[in-house]
Amino acid sequence: MKRSSKYSLLFAAMLACIAGRTGAAEYKIGSIQIGNPWSRATPKGASTGAGYMTIRNTGTEPDRLIGGTTDVAPGFQIHEMTMDQDVSRMRERKEGIELKPGETVELKPGSSHIMFVDLKRRLEKGERIKGTLTFERAGKVAIEYPVEAIGARATEQGGGPMHMH
Repeated sequence: MKRSSKYSLLFAAMLACIAGRTGAAEYKIGSIQIGNPWSRATPKGASTGAGYMTIRNTGTEPDRLIGGTTDVAPGFQIHEMTMDQDVSRMRERKEGIELKPGETVELKPGSSHIMFVDLKRRLEKGERIKGTLTFERAGKVAIEYPVEAIGARATEQGGGPMHMH
């Protein structure tokens, strides 16, 4: 093998490793794109966990996130948080989340998010939670939520978790 070819292969392998560690996971079903799903570790005894992600409708018809499942909890709810006179309030969105054509919706801490209800066990940093999302038109798609530290939060750009120091 030529020396330049050997270095090219080595460089390509290094780039693949770097991309694999820093690249955000993306999933697609129909015209729905799900970007960078993630969750936070939970303290011992916690009964709920949360899931975050970005969802984009690239189609010409509206769709709606209406539910899902996860292997760590029997309950799966879509929630939103609002502020009312400096008090944070959370409520289940039983109607789901509408995705208009061309719209991107970000599920993030302090805003709309997924709740994993009645956790079977605590969520630990470094694990990957298997789940599905169900859309009214597009159907079901399997995803994974990498679990970040308890204090992880979304970046200002919505590009996934950022660690608090």
